[in-house]
Amino acid sequence: MADGMARMMVGDVEVLALLDASAQGWCSAMFPDVPPDAWSAYGEYLSDDGTRIAISISSFLVRSSGKNILVDTGMGAKDRRGYPNGRLPDLLREAGVALDEIDLVLATHIHIDHVGWHTTARGDGWAPTFPRAKHVFVREEYEYWTAPDVAGRPPAPWVDDCVLPLRGCAEVDLVDGESSVTDEITLLPTPGHTPAHTSFAIMSAGESAVILGDVAHSPVQVTETGWHPVFDLNPALASASRERLMRKIEGEDTRLLAGHFPFPGFGRVVRVDGRRSWRAG
Repeated sequence: MADGMARMMVGDVEVLALLDASAQGWCSAMFPDVPPDAWSAYGEYLSDDGTRIAISISSFLVRSSGKNILVDTGMGAKDRRGYPNGRLPDLLREAGVALDEIDLVLATHIHIDHVGWHTTARGDGWAPTFPRAKHVFVREEYEYWTAPDVAGRPPAPWVDDCVLPLRGCAEVDLVDGESSVTDEITLLPTPGHTPAHTSFAIMSAGESAVILGDVAHSPVQVTETGWHPVFDLNPALASASRERLMRKIEGEDTRLLAGHFPFPGFGRVVRVDGRRSWRAG
């Protein structure tokens, strides 16, 4: 399989992890409330000098009920200062999937690294990257980010070029709560990181998995569910969602698919020396 691509099965559902881009963040900037010495137990996830954490930016191509479903679209190619451009369309082509063969585009939430490839530059504007796809958003999330006092302002310029251009030229479906996408994929509300952040539960042929989104940015947070990154809009709610989801995943022996963990982000929540931990694989 090509570099930046990994495959797994959840029952009858095929999942391809696609590494759109990679980045590093300073621990002190991403987790400003965590003292530096607290990271000493998690050196395997840090740079050699122990000051930075590696961040994958992955999308997931899910094949369910005869549909090609893309969960999150990565960074895109918007040439934003300080952010890498992604390569998702090239990875899809390498996987044998044309852009117009994507049936559904799902978003865990509306942040810059999750909706980047919803659109591509065309002429002086932006057009849907996946021209035949239905674009699914949680209603509360969409209404928050597209409100006039949020969209296009300095904190959220990506709304202006990744989400708003879909209006009138793509099918946009706003859904609520624990809606089902297919018989095998269901929205799993995990608010806090953003107002209506959602994870996606996959259940097929007696197996299960959860596409995490930004409930956690690092395997460290599987153990330290109270550690919250600076990006969480509601830290207390995000920590509660994280703890609740990790407990659920551990109790049900569910696979975890984490787009920001070391690629490909496939693994399980297990107990090691009495502590909840991440085990890749």
